[in-house]
Amino acid sequence: MSQKFDALKEKLSNADLGQAKEVMEQAKQAHEDGEIDATEKKELMESAKSVIGGGKGLGGIL
Repeated sequence: MSQKFDALKEKLSNADLGQAKEVMEQAKQAHEDGEIDATEKKELMESAKSVIGGGKGLGGIL
């Protein structure tokens, strides 16, 4: 696993909605730039989508 992947994964671990969207954009760019592979991109996108979908985003509030 790449350092870029690890950094984005860490950012997602405490992300809110806006940060999750930002990570999705960064993951796309990192994949285009060759910094992460397709598997890492897919994992980041799925994690970000779960945050956006409310998995962690609102869980502690309501």
